[in-house]
Amino acid sequence: MKKNILIILVLISTISCGIKTYKLKNGYSKVAIDQKVYQNKKYFEKSILKKVDTLAVYEEYNTTYYSGDKPVNALARENYENVNTIYGVYKFYGNGNFNLFMLNREKPLLESKMFDPEYTGWRGILYSENNVIKGDLITQITGMGEIGIIKQTFEFYGDTLIVNKKGNKFGNEIYIKRKIPIELLKNNAKW
Repeated sequence: MKKNILIILVLISTISCGIKTYKLKNGYSKVAIDQKVYQNKKYFEKSILKKVDTLAVYEEYNTTYYSGDKPVNALARENYENVNTIYGVYKFYGNGNFNLFMLNREKPLLESKMFDPEYTGWRGILYSENNVIKGDLITQITGMGEIGIIKQTFEFYGDTLIVNKKGNKFGNEIYIKRKIPIELLKNNAKW
C-alpha cells in the first residue's frame, strides 16, 4: 500500500512539473519561466494593435448566467444576481503581450496592483496566423494547479472583444472595453 502511494506521488509531481513557474508578488499566482511557452510571440505583427486599445481594459460581459429561465446580459461586475463575484479583465500591451486579471466586484475600488503583471494575473502573447488574431494564454489548466497553454482567437469590433478559447464548451466569451485611469495601467509586460 505504501509503495503504491509513493508511486502515485512521484507520478503527480512529475506531471505537474511540465512548465517551470515562479510565484508572483501576491504570493500564490504562478507564471511560466520557460520561454518555450511564449514561442509564438515571433509571429506577433504590430498591425494587430490597430484593432486593440492598449490604454484600456476589456472586462467580462456576462452572457451565460441565467435568472430563472432568462439570461442576465450585463457586465459581470454589475451582475449582482450572480453569486460568483469574480470576473475577468484583459489588458493588452504594445509589445504583443497581454494579461488576464481576475477582479472581484465586491472590491470596486481599483488599485494599481490589480493590473500589475508582476503582482497578479495570467500571462499571454498575441500573434497572427492566416489573418486571424490568436493568443496563447499561459494559465492554470487543472484543479491541481497545473500550468498550461490555452489557445484563443480574438475578434475586435469597436469596443467589443470576442474570445474563443479552444475546447470551451460554453461558446465564445464577450468582453467590453472600459477606460480606467491610465496611472493604474503603467506596468511593464516583459516576458
